[in-house]
Amino acid sequence: MSRMLVWVLGAGGLLGSHLKGALAQDAQNIQVWDTGLTGIPWREPAAAAQELTVRVARFAREARHGDRTWSVLWCAGAGVIGSHFEDLAGESAYFIRLLEQLGRELPDLPGKVLLASSAGGVYGNCPDHPLTETSACSPISDYGLNKLRQERLLFEWAQAHPNVSTLTARISNLYGPGQNLGKAQGLIAHISRSLLHRAPVRIYVPLDTLRDYLFADDCARHLLVCLKRLGTPVRENLLKIFHSGETTTIAGLIAAFARIAKGHPRIICSADTARLQQPLRLQFKSTVWPELPAPARTDLAVGIQRVHSHHLALFQQGLLPPLAL
Repeated sequence: MSRMLVWVLGAGGLLGSHLKGALAQDAQNIQVWDTGLTGIPWREPAAAAQELTVRVARFAREARHGDRTWSVLWCAGAGVIGSHFEDLAGESAYFIRLLEQLGRELPDLPGKVLLASSAGGVYGNCPDHPLTETSACSPISDYGLNKLRQERLLFEWAQAHPNVSTLTARISNLYGPGQNLGKAQGLIAHISRSLLHRAPVRIYVPLDTLRDYLFADDCARHLLVCLKRLGTPVRENLLKIFHSGETTTIAGLIAAFARIAKGHPRIICSADTARLQQPLRLQFKSTVWPELPAPARTDLAVGIQRVHSHHLALFQQGLLPPLAL
């Protein structure tokens, strides 16, 4: 089996960092591409576009050197529910540039592209319970519309590149140590910080809002299993949901923190237009590749404990930023 050269874009984020960790443990058949450089300056469009072009060219040169395939994992993006359309369009422009450059630089060498998408964002208000890969997409936010657009861009691009297999990963609510604490997302991370800073956390949706919380390390390991399976033995363009299979209300999260952290979170329930972009209930069931072994699943209480312990260590070092009030 030839080795696979893997480039993780967004390696500093929650999913990307856990993916790099999972990949590093499989060094026999996988080499994680080390850019040897600082992060791409995503907030500077001209500089970021130029840097992305340069890095694709460098990655392609290394991929062509030796008997190996290549994989590019797109985990980048700072967008969240409520993000402005202009910011989201900028992220998609970078993704388009990446695909175009890959097509130019690696027209013949077999490869794979993974797109991390949002299950909740793209399904929106679809009435199916549970939601599967065949459920209709009904986004109710610009964020969800943009993720769906990225999925379509990848599918259309793949039709013109028969040497590449693609995996669109629709991921449920991801959480874990390493969450970007500057992003306006991640309720588990926000509640954890609120307890340590003794500050209230604002919640804009009903407490009976139902979500599927997926531990980042579990997701990364299952993604890696699927990435290896992808395109074997023939090229394919696959869409798959990644979820924990366990649903919990926000009230249930609050109760879990009260048990684990020995303190009841201070909650402020507020009305906000953002709640109109959040479905009340999200429950998933993947029907793709049922023959694969069941992925590992970290119990929600255990995962919350790990997040809170991580935040406690940061707090004791003076490195845990407070919540914006």
